[in-house]
Amino acid sequence: MARVVEAVHGLPPGSPPGAQAAALTRALGEGLGAESVALHLRLPLLAVDDPAEAAARDGVREYHWGPAGRANPDRPGDGRESAATAPGGTTRIRLDDGRQVLADVFVRPAEAGERLRRWPELLTVTRLLLSDVQSQLRADEAGKLIGRSAALLADARSRAAGEIEQQRYQLERDLHDGAQHHMVALQMSLAMVEHQLGAGEPTEAAHHLDRLRQLLASTEEVLHTTATGLLSLPLADHGLVAALTGRLEPLGTVTLDVDPLMTGRRYPSEVEATVYLACLEAVSNAHKHVPGAAVTLTLRTSARGLSFEVADTGPGFDTGGRMPLHYLAARLGSVGGTLRVRSSPGEGTRVAGFVAV
Repeated sequence: MARVVEAVHGLPPGSPPGAQAAALTRALGEGLGAESVALHLRLPLLAVDDPAEAAARDGVREYHWGPAGRANPDRPGDGRESAATAPGGTTRIRLDDGRQVLADVFVRPAEAGERLRRWPELLTVTRLLLSDVQSQLRADEAGKLIGRSAALLADARSRAAGEIEQQRYQLERDLHDGAQHHMVALQMSLAMVEHQLGAGEPTEAAHHLDRLRQLLASTEEVLHTTATGLLSLPLADHGLVAALTGRLEPLGTVTLDVDPLMTGRRYPSEVEATVYLACLEAVSNAHKHVPGAAVTLTLRTSARGLSFEVADTGPGFDTGGRMPLHYLAARLGSVGGTLRVRSSPGEGTRVAGFVAV
């Protein structure tokens, strides 16, 4: 019995639990005068609440000592051997700590196994040593599990940060494409009211104040839908043409040229939302950069897809070979669309988009 304890405790400090189990297997074989000893050490899995499930899923590590006097640590096993399947002339002894199975010990010949079975002190020492080895193995498994969990947590945090950034970008883009358009229209209406009051035209000013109230209500709706991540209700309920008409006609500053074939026609929701916001952004840019210029929105449909163009009669500008409105191009690109901006000094600006449907 002392030899068994010394075989394990005499190992160098920090020896892995597998080496301790192998040393215990060898010491049992030599101490019992056995031909061979096989130790099937149970490894209950962590984070399993159901005891029956835990028992069914237990892992097993096998340690063998044979006539050559060598132990073979960590040979995998399935933990399903029983006395009925054990080799002839072999005794199986199951050791537990009163709560769970620690290991099955297979001893050959049977006489050597019976010596172990009738040696309570050696059984107790073996049980204690096995319990310690099993605890170390479980601690190692827990450490690995913690490491994997930490990696998963770091990955989840990284993904969450990416999603938050994407949502922030989406909100910023929606505010730019939707709410900004209304803010520009409000500024224009206020400037018109101020001009008419200064020119002594109170009736016209009152008319524009009524329009201003409508714009304020519409702006409130846009801010609400943007904050809640919802599409414009007319867009969701009635489609692209109805939504753009309802949004732009009250302004009185945009001419709509709509293909009759588009009336009542529906497109994929992501296409409608993208084209809707792109049209509003292009109109808003025209109002902001060339106030007072005539703006025309043209919508067309064909067998190839859906196209739009926002044209203004402003002074135009030199694009310098660059692509203005790159964020708008990126928005259309998300649904497989394309954007072209044509402008030159004295010829106004045309912003044209196309989406295949």
